[in-house]
Amino acid sequence: MPFSRRTIVIALLLSAASPTCAQTQEKAQDKATLVREALASPYGKALTAELGKSLRASADPACLTDKGLAADQLEPRGRDIVIRWGTHMLDGASAFIDRQTSDNPFAGAAELESLKSNPDVKRYLAMEEPIRQAKILDLIFEHFDRYNVIARVKLGGVYPLQTGNEALLRLNPTDATEERLETFARKSRSKALKRFLQLSDQEAIAQSAAIKKASSPPPLPHTFFKGVETDLAELCIRSGK
Repeated sequence: MPFSRRTIVIALLLSAASPTCAQTQEKAQDKATLVREALASPYGKALTAELGKSLRASADPACLTDKGLAADQLEPRGRDIVIRWGTHMLDGASAFIDRQTSDNPFAGAAELESLKSNPDVKRYLAMEEPIRQAKILDLIFEHFDRYNVIARVKLGGVYPLQTGNEALLRLNPTDATEERLETFARKSRSKALKRFLQLSDQEAIAQSAAIKKASSPPPLPHTFFKGVETDLAELCIRSGK
């Protein structure tokens, strides 16, 4: 059965949020580090603060008293939950994508890898880091919220595109960073950078083709949050009808 366009797009988004050539191989294997660093960014801190507001508004007061939990403990503990389950989502999605790409290797992978040492490519990738972090954050909070709705967890949403929080949306660095990257690439005379960008586009196309060849559809991202309601219950967030 052919995959839906949405299923393929989800898989590619997860792949795009996975570690790229900007990270070392060791760091690339540590998804928890990626999530923590994304949450430490200005956009990540704003989303964490919004999560704290939601937890404080949604937690059962009597339960908090029984557990001896203060309201100011909810945000840092909620952040820990996001790190744990967001890491679980990235690990699971990356495992699927790694299997597909290893079975269908990209022909230009070696050249793409060699270009990472070029100073212009390094600068480009350093400039691109806010986009990668924002993508990780958006994926985590979108599917965290989605799972909570499906599982009837009584916690207000955080993902700004879903909640319509304009203040949070303005803090997303993606648009501004893309403009800077486009300007940098347009003005650059670096053949190495132009070749790197060309190969990166080709790799994305090859990856899409590899995912389409999978014998079963990629897992939907929100399914990686199954069980998060147990952790949220420890913060007095109720679920069920």
